[in-house]
Amino acid sequence: MKKIKYFILTVATVILTSCATQKYTAPEGVVRNNSSFRNAEFDTTNNFAKINWNEFYSDPFLIALIDSAINNNLDLKIAESSIRAAQESYKQAQAAFFPSLGVSAGVGVSGRNIGGTLQSVWSYSMLMESTVQTTAVAATWEIDVWGKLASVERSQRAALEQTELYYKAVITELVAAVASAYYQLLVYDEQLRIYETSAQTRKQSLEVVEAMKEAAFTNEVAVNQSAAQYLNVMASIPQTKNSIQNTENLIATLIGIEPQEIKRSTFRESLFVEEIDMLKVGVPAQLLANRPDIMAVEQGLIRAHEYWNYTRAAMYPSFVISGNAGFNTTQFNNWFSYPESFIGNLIGGVTQPIFAQRKLKTQKNIAEEQKLQAIYSYKNSILLAQKEVANALAFYQFSKESIVYQEQLVEHLNSAVSGSSELFKNGFVSYLDLLYAEDNALSSSIGLLQTQFQNARAKIELYRALGGGWNKN
Repeated sequence: MKKIKYFILTVATVILTSCATQKYTAPEGVVRNNSSFRNAEFDTTNNFAKINWNEFYSDPFLIALIDSAINNNLDLKIAESSIRAAQESYKQAQAAFFPSLGVSAGVGVSGRNIGGTLQSVWSYSMLMESTVQTTAVAATWEIDVWGKLASVERSQRAALEQTELYYKAVITELVAAVASAYYQLLVYDEQLRIYETSAQTRKQSLEVVEAMKEAAFTNEVAVNQSAAQYLNVMASIPQTKNSIQNTENLIATLIGIEPQEIKRSTFRESLFVEEIDMLKVGVPAQLLANRPDIMAVEQGLIRAHEYWNYTRAAMYPSFVISGNAGFNTTQFNNWFSYPESFIGNLIGGVTQPIFAQRKLKTQKNIAEEQKLQAIYSYKNSILLAQKEVANALAFYQFSKESIVYQEQLVEHLNSAVSGSSELFKNGFVSYLDLLYAEDNALSSSIGLLQTQFQNARAKIELYRALGGGWNKN
C-alpha cells in the first residue's frame, strides 16, 4: 500500500513539475546536411583536430612556448578564477533544496507604564518588572513542487560548464596565437637574412660600379642608382629588426613573462613535416563536439532555457514549511527548563502571487526573448565556425598552389640576376637592367617567404577552426 502511495505521489509530482518546466532539447537546423566543408575534396570521420597540440606541432621550441603560455598566461588565470566562482554559485544553487536554519538568542526587559501623558512622551516613566531570556532555532523549507529550484540548479550547472568550456576555448585561441606569432618571428628572421645577404651583394655591386666609373665605363647616374638600391635594402634591415623585437615582446606577453629574446629554430627547420591530409578535416557536424566555444554557447542556451523555466514556475504557488523551537522565560534559572520554558510551532503555507505589479509576467516575457536570442546566437556560432573552416581550407589550398609558382619565379629571377650581371660586365646591357633584375629577385624572395608563412598560418587556423588545440597528453 505504501509503495502505491509513493508511486502516486511521484507521478503527481512529475505531472505538476511538467506543467511549469520543460526539458531542454537542442534547436533544429543548426548543422547543414552537407557531407563536407567547402574546398575539401573528400570527407572522413577522422578529424585531425583531435590530435593533441604537442603532436600537431613538432618544433620543440614552439612546444615549450605553448606549454609556458598555458601555465602562465594571465587570461587563463582569469578564466580559472571564473571557474572557481561558477563552482561556488553552483554549490549555492544545490543548497537551495535544503532547509534554511537560524539561531537566535536574546535578553530583554519587560515593564509597565506608571505615569506620563500623550502630550509629553518624555514624562513617561516605567516600572521594570522582569527580564526575558529567549533562545530559539528557526527553519524554513520550500518544497520544489513546480521544479523552480531544480531549474535554478540546472541553470547554474550550465553556467559552470559554460565557464569551463570557455576556459578550453581560451586555451585554443592561446595555442593558435602563440604558434602564429612564433612562425611570424621565424619569417622575420628569414626576411632579415635575405635583406642582409642582398645588402652585402649590392654593396659589392656599388663598389664595382664606382670602379667602372673611375675607368670611364659608366657614369654618375649608374653610381647613384646603385647607391640608392643599396641604401634602400639597408633601411629595411632596422625595420625588420624592430618587427622581430615587437613579435618577441608579443610572445613574451602571451607566455606571461617580461619582454625578452625568444629562443627559436629557423623557419626552414620549423615548417610542418607533413602536409595536411584533406581527407581528415571531418564533417561540419563534428564542430559541435570539437569546438569548446560552440559547446559553451550551447550551455548558454541551456542556461537561458532553465531561467525561462524558473520564471514560469515563479508564477505558480510556493509551498513553504516553517517552524521554530526554543526557550522563553522571565526567570533566568528556568531559561532552559523543559517543558516549562519550551516553545515551538510548525506551519505549512501556500503563497500564490496575484498582483505583483506585472513583475512576474514581465520577467517571463523577457526570459522568452533571451532564450530566443540564445538560439539565434547558437545557430550563428555554427555558421561562423563553418565559415572559418572553409576560409582556412581555401587559404591553405590556394597558398599551397601559389608557392609552387613562386618557387619557380624565384629560381628564374635569380638566374636572370646572374645573367644580367655577366652581360653588364661585358657591356651588353645597361645597369638599369641589372637593377631591375635584382629588385625583382629580392621582391620575389620576400613574396615567397610571405606565402609560405600564410600557408603555415592557414594550417594553424584550420587546426583551431576545427576545434583543435585545447587537449594535451
